[in-house]
Amino acid sequence: MARNRRRGQYKFTEKTNSKKAFVSLGIALFSIFLYVIFVMLSFMGAGTLSTYYGSAGIVALLGGICAVVLAIQSMMEEDSFKKYPRLATFFSIISVLIWIITYGIGFVI
Repeated sequence: MARNRRRGQYKFTEKTNSKKAFVSLGIALFSIFLYVIFVMLSFMGAGTLSTYYGSAGIVALLGGICAVVLAIQSMMEEDSFKKYPRLATFFSIISVLIWIITYGIGFVI
C-alpha cells in the first residue's frame, strides 16, 4: 500500500497576522451590527426613537472612522499577511459609509 506523501507544502515564513487588523475588523463588524439593530428598532418604533439612539449611532460612526484608521495602519505593516487588513479595510469603509449615508438622509429629509 503506497502512501501519497506531499512534500514541499510547508511554508516557513516570519509573517504574522496583524493585531490592528483584528481590532479594526471587530470594531467595523460591531458598528455594522449596531446599524442593523438600530434600523430594525427604528422601523418597529415607527421612527420615534429616543435621541440616545442617535448619539449611540454617532459613537458607532466615530468607531468606524477609528476602524478605518487602524485598517490603513495594518495595511502598511511589513511582514504581515494581508488578508485580514484587506477585510478590515473593506468592512470599516462600508461601516462608515452606511452611517454617513443614513445621517445624510436624515438631515435632508
